[in-house]
This record gives sequence, C-alpha cells and structure tokens, in this order.
Amino acid sequence: MGTLKQFYKRNTHNAFLKTLAGFGRSLNRLYENRNYDVHSNGEEVVLKKLSSFNPAIIIDGGANIGDYSLLAGSHCPSAKIFSFEPVVSTFKLLKHKTANNKNIIAVNTGLYNTNKKQEIKIYDSHTHSSLYEIKGIDYSVQKTEVIELVSGDSFMHENKIEKIDFLKLDIEGAELHALQGFEKALAENKIRMVQFEYGYINITTKNLLIDYYDFFKKHNYLIGKIYPGKVEFRNYKFKHEDFIGPNFIALHASDSELQKSLSVRR
Repeated sequence: MGTLKQFYKRNTHNAFLKTLAGFGRSLNRLYENRNYDVHSNGEEVVLKKLSSFNPAIIIDGGANIGDYSLLAGSHCPSAKIFSFEPVVSTFKLLKHKTANNKNIIAVNTGLYNTNKKQEIKIYDSHTHSSLYEIKGIDYSVQKTEVIELVSGDSFMHENKIEKIDFLKLDIEGAELHALQGFEKALAENKIRMVQFEYGYINITTKNLLIDYYDFFKKHNYLIGKIYPGKVEFRNYKFKHEDFIGPNFIALHASDSELQKSLSVRR
C-alpha cells in the first residue's frame, strides 16, 4: 500500500490519473446528490413523509413562481402555505400560478434577520435573484430592485402564527440570515422542521455548513442531508464542507418520531 501511495504522489499529473481524478469528482457529486430536481433528489419524499403528520402551517421562503408551494399543497392539502417572493415581477407570476389554491398565501417580501429594505440583484433568469453578487458564475447581474425584508419572528407575531410545521428556505445564500430571524421561534421549539440550501453560493456568502450546525446546536436541533429516499442525520465533519449541497433538514432532537420517518428509505 505504501508503494502504491508513493506511485500516486509521484504521478499526480499523469494524464490517466488526471482523468481518473475528474471521474472521481463527478462520481462524488453524483453520490452526494448534487441534484436540484425536487422529484428525484429526495425533496418530494420529505413532503410525502411530512404529510402523514398533518402539517397545518408551511412557509416557503424563496417561493419564486410557486412550483414548490403547489407541490407542497398537493401533498399537504390541508396546510396553509405562506409563499415568500420579494421580486415584484416574479411575485406576479407566483400570484397568477397559485391563484386557484386558496391555501397558498403569496407574500411579496423576503425573509431576513430584521425588518428592512435592501437592494436585491436580479440575474438573467427569474430563478436567480440574490442579495449577494454571486462569484464564479457565467452570467451577471441584469438589474437591481429594492425589496422589503421581514424577520420570521415578527411575521409570526403579526400574523398570529403560534407554530410552523415546516420552514423551507431557498433564498440564494441568505438562508442563515433568515434563520436568525426565526431565533425566538426556534428557541421555543415552535418550528418543527426546517429545510435549507447549502451549496456553491456559500463560498460567496462565507456562511459555511459548520455555521448552520453551530446555529442549530444552540436550539437543540439535529441536521441531516437529504438524499433520494431518505434523510441522513449526522454529526459535522470537515469532509461535509464540500459546497455540493443542495438540501439539508433540521429538526428538534426530541422529535424522534419525525426523525425516524425521515431516516427510513422510501
């Protein structure tokens, strides 16, 4: 084994090993589920499992044009879904697309750690709007817009929401700031389950996966990664800081019933 290691070290830029390394990286991304299709990456499975617990309140942070909200509504038809989308043009599409579902309430606001107005950067697609100028991508900012931002705790207070069954955050790098806006609700265990994105955009925001672990640990929440068919709950390790993403689940450590359901492959 030692001889083999020495061979690899001496030939790290050998054409064959370079190709093999590229294949290995691609295989790792595939294994680690770098997949944004909700129907095949495990996100829809999470919704199906959640439906058996009869959720009453779902928040879709970063609802875009409403595809995920409609999917959540199809699996959890009795749940009231608050769909947050701060960009006006995208919000209009969201309102139109979800108009026939009376349980979906479109909210023309973004989620953050405080109530404020802030400029958002809009890229060449309505699916890419961010508070950050994203580094390392092949497209650039097309325009900017000043949007309204609200903290989750203040939104819950203003709308008399006592508990959230499922908080889903896909807000292009601002997930940790939005979670900080729900700090009171999380401290009081009033949010049963959170889904958040972590990926290459976190290189721009400088919010690492360890920051999410540290944040949720304060409130006694466990973190697991969504894979096709199940959620793998695990302790943090350096190797998980791979920026592959895309989706993670957090739920309170006392919620063993939901944890068990999510952990079993379906």
